[in-house]
Amino acid sequence: MTQYQRIATFSIIAMMALSLIAPRLGAQTTDTPSAETLDRGLQHLVLDYTRLYTRDSLAVWRNLFLPSFTAANTTADGGAAARPLADFLASQERAFASGTNVGERLENVHIERRGRIASVWAEFVYWHDDAGRRGRLVLTAIHGKEGWRFQSLLFSYHD
Repeated sequence: MTQYQRIATFSIIAMMALSLIAPRLGAQTTDTPSAETLDRGLQHLVLDYTRLYTRDSLAVWRNLFLPSFTAANTTADGGAAARPLADFLASQERAFASGTNVGERLENVHIERRGRIASVWAEFVYWHDDAGRRGRLVLTAIHGKEGWRFQSLLFSYHD
């Protein structure tokens, strides 16, 4: 057998083997989790948003957010303010550093998932020591390689 024939034979065998395993490889990389799995993961993310919002678990809480996360809120003068993830997390760290009793509770939560994106609408109660404030928020979430993560937060306190 000449060198050309060996290369041709090897190429044919390699292509045949690849054609047998390629569908399996494709299925592994493109499989979409079931709706139940996506819903369960999303519900877990929403529960962790308040469950992990403590002084002791703030380092774990930060993992709920994508690096491209932004937070925006209404301001007292009728405007809006937006912050990237680093600034948002720094404000949370300052809140825990300056208070002894800091937390947040979500009420009247409505979750809507469409494929791998979702929105979470809720009323919230935020407290810092003895002062409590109520407001409304919407969180958006994306399901990626590492599961569900928050992409954005929009919120407004009640006047």
